[in-house]
Amino acid sequence: MDDDANRGLSVIISYNLVCKNGELTVLYRLLNGLFHFFHIAIVIFLMTGWMFPQLRLAHLVLILLTLGSWFILGRWLGKGYCPVSDWHWKIKEALGTGRPGGTYIHLLLQKITGRVLNSSSVDRAVVIWTLVLAGISIVVNIAALAN
Repeated sequence: MDDDANRGLSVIISYNLVCKNGELTVLYRLLNGLFHFFHIAIVIFLMTGWMFPQLRLAHLVLILLTLGSWFILGRWLGKGYCPVSDWHWKIKEALGTGRPGGTYIHLLLQKITGRVLNSSSVDRAVVIWTLVLAGISIVVNIAALAN
């Protein structure tokens, strides 16, 4: 493609991305979808990564980073702080849907079930399961070192 064609394509793409008030709505919608995918991938990996010997160390690192974010960064940035959720909520705010109340898991479970769930109960269950999964991850990683 020559430079004029590239410029024309850029103008078309830019025009389609920008809505009348100047927000990059299509880009934010794409990012929102990507963050949903990324969040769900993280959750699935945190739930199952310990089962696969080649992924166990990565699982342990990610689960410890997650717990560190919740309990260490959370002391300064808010209980259960997650940088992925923080960025995702900023995208949702830019889309005009507002910042969801509660955690990502709370939001996801409400979307899946179609029910209003108690945020504190969901958070408590998530913390308990995450601690259990961290314990399992520690045990299988120590067992792998012993072999």
